[in-house]
Amino acid sequence: MKITKNLCTAALLSVMASSSAFAANFVFLDEDTLAASRAQLNSENATTSMKQSYQRLLEEANQGLKSDVFSVAHKGFTPPSGDKNDYMSISPYWWPDESKTDGLPWIRFDGKTNPASKSDETDSVRIGTFTRTVRALALAYYFSEDQAYADKAIELVRTWYINEETRMNPNVNFGQGVPGVADGRRSGIIDTRTLVERNLDAIAILSQSPTWTDNDEAAINQWYSEYLDWLIVDDLSGGPKGEAYAPNNHGTWYDYQVAGIAYFLGNTHLTKQMIQKGKVRVDTQFAKDGSQPHEAQRTRSYHYHYFSLDPLVSIAQLGDKLDIDLWNYTNKEGASLTSAIAFMVDYNDPAAKWPFPEKDTRRIERMSPLYLKAGSALDKAEWVSMAQAFDFNKFTVEKNLAEVWAQRDIELLYRVK
Repeated sequence: MKITKNLCTAALLSVMASSSAFAANFVFLDEDTLAASRAQLNSENATTSMKQSYQRLLEEANQGLKSDVFSVAHKGFTPPSGDKNDYMSISPYWWPDESKTDGLPWIRFDGKTNPASKSDETDSVRIGTFTRTVRALALAYYFSEDQAYADKAIELVRTWYINEETRMNPNVNFGQGVPGVADGRRSGIIDTRTLVERNLDAIAILSQSPTWTDNDEAAINQWYSEYLDWLIVDDLSGGPKGEAYAPNNHGTWYDYQVAGIAYFLGNTHLTKQMIQKGKVRVDTQFAKDGSQPHEAQRTRSYHYHYFSLDPLVSIAQLGDKLDIDLWNYTNKEGASLTSAIAFMVDYNDPAAKWPFPEKDTRRIERMSPLYLKAGSALDKAEWVSMAQAFDFNKFTVEKNLAEVWAQRDIELLYRVK
């Protein structure tokens, strides 16, 4: 029986500690769609692409079975707080100033990633590997019903969120720091988007496992409640100069985190507020033709157009669950989320010249789940067909995880009849 959760209170935690394990709320995924996909996968109606996606899921999850646990306490550096349980990362596009003896303060080169930001000394790679591993294991458990996947994923979840010695403190005070500039910056909050994007629905799946306990559920509720509080009240996040007011994809990913966690915890009022805020994103971030001026200035402008749309599409999906139409809201320029998707459709052909700077090859397959989701919501059969027509055969788990995940979205997670 599905039980809607509320924000953690002492009374709620007391009830949860003395009752049978609660099933957590699905957020961006739909449980009926997942069940239909699982049934089809195990039938003679399973398509070749569907079976291929499932095998790639198992390949990724089997790698996860062999992984060690992940903890912020394992990093080499110690945050300025002196507490290794605080998350810490270095901003990726900043480098030592070679004109200075000590290199300070570091200076920014957009699109040029500093390898120091991706080392084991900080947590940015660790959090990404952890969240994708938990997601793969949880989904493999759901579709295969093999308990080993759930047991491993729950071990990883307990290590990252619950166990006192290894848990991440629910804050991002030291995310994307820049030597000589700041110990932590508001942009660091983009690092933790995967705790929402990949882990909330994974936890909803894992909560159906007999290995998941009442204490696990109470502790996860508590962690995400405290993290949500931090997102709302801290100067780096909800403050007047915080990430909540970033005018580009960073601000949208902030909204996404708040909306997703609020829905996960059963706070529909806050979820609705963040969906309505999506209209502000349309007002301030979309031009008349559906392009995104803030993202058009980046050296990887196609990537950032996609990267900005991704969270807003998910927020629109939450709007569908709560009867708020974000898809068709139109700004004074005449642009909408729908027109922004249509803008990307025009450049789905690799031969079409992208009108903004682009240092990388366009990875058009990554847009395919957005076409599917928008096409399904707006009854645009041509967008659905376009998403389903992508050829994913050349991609591998070893080299092309983003494209493998896109195929998974289309074939297993968000598929339409």
